[in-house]
Amino acid sequence: MFSYINTIIAILWLSSALFDYAGFCYVWQLKWYRWDRFRDFLSTEQGRLFLFRYDYLYRTFIVLILFILPINSSILFKQILIIFLFFDLLMRLLKYAKKETRRPVLSIKASLILLFSLGFEAFCVLWFWDLNILLLAIVFRLLIISLIVLVVNSLTNFLKFFYFKKARKKLERYKNLKVIGITGSYGKTTVKEFLYQMLTQKFNVVKTPKNVNSDIGISRFIVQTDFSDIDIFIVEIGAYKIGDVKLVCDIVHPQIGILTAINEQHLSLFGSIENTQHAKYELLRSLPKNGLAITNSDNKYCREFLHELDAEVVTFGIDLEYNPTCSIEEIKTNEIGVYVNGVIKWKGLDSGRGIQTKFKGEHNMMNLAPCLLVAIYLGFTSDEYIQSAEQIESPDNLIKTFSYGKTTILDDSYNSNPDGFLAALQVISTYPSQRRRIVITRGMLELGDRSNELHEKIGGEIAFVADELIIITPDFRNALRRGVGTKYNTEVYDKFSADELLAYVKKIKKTDSVVLLENRIPEIVKKEIESDKK
Repeated sequence: MFSYINTIIAILWLSSALFDYAGFCYVWQLKWYRWDRFRDFLSTEQGRLFLFRYDYLYRTFIVLILFILPINSSILFKQILIIFLFFDLLMRLLKYAKKETRRPVLSIKASLILLFSLGFEAFCVLWFWDLNILLLAIVFRLLIISLIVLVVNSLTNFLKFFYFKKARKKLERYKNLKVIGITGSYGKTTVKEFLYQMLTQKFNVVKTPKNVNSDIGISRFIVQTDFSDIDIFIVEIGAYKIGDVKLVCDIVHPQIGILTAINEQHLSLFGSIENTQHAKYELLRSLPKNGLAITNSDNKYCREFLHELDAEVVTFGIDLEYNPTCSIEEIKTNEIGVYVNGVIKWKGLDSGRGIQTKFKGEHNMMNLAPCLLVAIYLGFTSDEYIQSAEQIESPDNLIKTFSYGKTTILDDSYNSNPDGFLAALQVISTYPSQRRRIVITRGMLELGDRSNELHEKIGGEIAFVADELIIITPDFRNALRRGVGTKYNTEVYDKFSADELLAYVKKIKKTDSVVLLENRIPEIVKKEIESDKK
C-alpha cells in the first residue's frame, strides 16, 4: 500500500515539477538567462503578475496549512498530498488545453537547467526522506531554478572563454580578411543586411546570421565557418552592458566600424544613456589608425567623441549643420519603394546621385547611407554603389506588409525601441485616412526611468495617426493612455488575454483596416494572422 501511494506521489510530483520548471525556464530563456534582464522583467506589472499569479499563491497557502495542521498519520498526510498534487495537475492540464502553457526551446543549456532543477529537488526529498521537503520545494521552485541558472551560467563561462580564444586564433590566420563591425541602439540588423547585399556584388562576403550578435554566438559562428575564400566578414554586435562590445572587438578585430545610432533602448540595463554611449563607442575606439569609423552625425551621442578616435571618421545624416560626409537631402516614397538623393563629399566625390530603392520606409535611408560609405571605401565606383543599392531586396527584419482578409498587416514585431516605433507609425500614416488605422502593441521594454515619458510620447504620436490602439499587456497601459489623451478621439482598448485578442483580430479581418503590429504578439494570434496572409 505504501509503495503504491509513493508511486502515485512520485508521478504527480514529476508532472508538477515538469510543468513548473518548464514555465520558469521559458522566462529565463526569453531573458537570455541574464539576471539583469530577468530583474527588469520582474519590475514590470507583467513580471509582478507572473511572480504572484494565483496558482503559485494558492499552492503556497495550501502548503502553509499542511505545515500547521497537526497531522500525525503519515498515511493521511500522503492522501492529502495526493489530492493536492492531483488538483494541481488538473489545473496545469486545463492551462495546457487553453494553450496558456509556456515551455522553452530545448537547447543544451535549457535541458541542463531543467535536468539539474529536477535532480536537485528529487535529491533533497530522497536525502531527507521527508515529504515536507517536497512541499517546500514546490513553493520555492522559482528560487531553485534561478540558483541553477546561476550555477550553469558559471559553468558555461568556462566554455565561453574556450570559444573566444579559439575564434580569435582562427581569424588571426586570415591576414587578408577585412572585418566590419556594426553596433548601435537600433538599425544594426538592417545595416548588416543592406551592406551584405551590396558588397556581395563585388566580394565574397560572410555575415553573422539572424539573431546572432552576442560574444558566444559570434564566436561559435566563427569556429563553424570556413573563411578561406572570404574577403569580408560583417559582424553585428549587440550589447547590454559596458564591455560587451569590446569583448567582441578583441575577438574579431574590426577594421571598419559602423555606429548606427544611440537612444534609450535597454536603458534599464545600462543604467544611463551615458553608459549606453560608452558601450557603443567601444567599437569605434577599437579601430586601428588605418581603419574607418562611420557614424550618424544627426545623433548627438554618436558625434560627441569622434574627435578622440584614432581611425579616419566619416559621417552620414540629414542635418547639414553637422557637415555629414554623406548628406541625405531628398527622400520620396513611390510605388517601387523609396527614392533618395544625397551628396557625398569624400574620395574625390562632390556631387549627388539619385538612388531608387526597392524597399519601404523612408527612415531606412539612414540605414543605407553608411553602406554607401563602406562601398566607396572598398573601391566601388559611383555607378557600382548606386547599382548595388538599387538591387537591395527588403530584409526579413523590416516591416513586412501582407493581406489578412480585407485587412493590411504591417508586421513590425521585430522592433521595440522608440525610434523604430516612431518610424513604423510614419509608415502606417502613409495609408489613406479612409481606412481604419489600428496599432496593436505591448509597448517597449527595458527603457528604465524614462519608460513612462517615452510611452506617453509614443501614445501622442499614435493618437495623431491611428484610429484605434490595442494594448496587449498591462505594463505600460497608463502611460500610453495618458499620451493618447482625447484630442484626436483615438479609441483605446485593453486586451490582455490571448483569446480576447485572437477574437478581436478575427473580427477586424473582415474590415477595411490597416493594422500595425509593434513588438511581440501572442503565438496563437501570430499563427492565425500568418495562416491566412497573402
